[in-house]
Amino acid sequence: MLAVNGGTPVLGPGDIAPWPHITDDDRAAVLAVMDRASPWRWPFEPIQEFEAAWAQAIGLPHTIAVNSGTAALHMAVVAAGVEPGDEVIVPADTFLATASCVLQANAIPVFADTLPDTFTIDPAAAERCVTRRTRAIIAVDLNGLPADYDELAAVARRHNLALIEDAAQSHGATYHDRPAGALADMSGASLNGSKALSALGEGGLFATANEDQYLVARKVMMFGEEIAGRTRDYNARIMGWNYRIDLLAAAFAHSQLGRLPQMTRVRQHNGAALTKALAGIPGLSTPVVPADRTHVYFFYPLLVRPEEFDLDVPVAAFRDAVVAAAVAEGLPISRWQHHPVPAQPLFQDGRGYGRGCPWTCGHAAPARRAYHPGDFPVAEETCQRRLVLGQSLSPFGPPNDLSTMERYAEVLHKILVTERDEFVRLAREIGTGGA
Repeated sequence: MLAVNGGTPVLGPGDIAPWPHITDDDRAAVLAVMDRASPWRWPFEPIQEFEAAWAQAIGLPHTIAVNSGTAALHMAVVAAGVEPGDEVIVPADTFLATASCVLQANAIPVFADTLPDTFTIDPAAAERCVTRRTRAIIAVDLNGLPADYDELAAVARRHNLALIEDAAQSHGATYHDRPAGALADMSGASLNGSKALSALGEGGLFATANEDQYLVARKVMMFGEEIAGRTRDYNARIMGWNYRIDLLAAAFAHSQLGRLPQMTRVRQHNGAALTKALAGIPGLSTPVVPADRTHVYFFYPLLVRPEEFDLDVPVAAFRDAVVAAAVAEGLPISRWQHHPVPAQPLFQDGRGYGRGCPWTCGHAAPARRAYHPGDFPVAEETCQRRLVLGQSLSPFGPPNDLSTMERYAEVLHKILVTERDEFVRLAREIGTGGA
């Protein structure tokens, strides 16, 4: 019997270790920097040491630790030379920050559809979005899988555009043996507590190989007046936003970075094992990992396929029945991004940051003031069918291991195979509003 109907849950309290995994080394690292935190000064040496460690890890010379991945992306957009009225192409299926960082630069996000297998931005769709106003493309390594950067770089070269990597979910992943964070002209990565490289609280990383871009980004990080390598002169040259990272967050993330290769191997083994264990279970499709890249399973996305059950219920009812049944069995699974970003009220209502700006501030093309969700059918379909494991509550990082993945698979097998008839009744009840 399904636990949602009174049966015994497969998983109990403590069967899944939460993320991030905190060790004594992490605790010692945070305590150690407290002894170096007074008197207050900027930059703190431990933050510079963390920036140098990230630079070495990804092989780029210029890195800046900041207070969020959103801040890092905003810095990249400004460093790309994006100005009011300019356009930046972003994927329709992503987290809001990929697009809102463009609004922060008074510029216009232009959305491109995504690919149905990898869920990353479609390079051909991105190229169709290019106009004379386009200045950059932001690609997202969604779920922990890098986008197709060779194809995207070719598009960027043909149109003289900057290419920015949103690596918020992909620390430790690779594309053609190159590390995430170093796959484009610039990158912004999140260190949010749930991420594969965690600051426990909030944090982010900007990276580039270009010194000019680095100097611009550093001004944005401070108050518009700091120039790297010189004494601070308190003379603002551009808008700056005080994006400095907290010292304790940087210390925690630096400690975690030392274990990132080992944690990445665990994530990859766990993800591959779950995909193998779920093979043949009807009603779900598992992640696709092209041979030229690796996945770190920040999210493990599953698309529901009620048509494989020959079941006459809406996709939403089948999806919600899976969630209800799995959560009752002790497996945290949920939706992520219910709609493509351009369908959110921020873009549909066109309020922006007030009075319709940046769309109505006199620099944007009038045709860019409307967003039609139907223009992104792949992203829309993905958002309707997608459920995710991963993040903090059902993570793929250590100390969770292959036995944990077996338990994840056991839950889904119970729901969709062993107790199939009971699940079908649940889905039909939800589809008719009876549950």
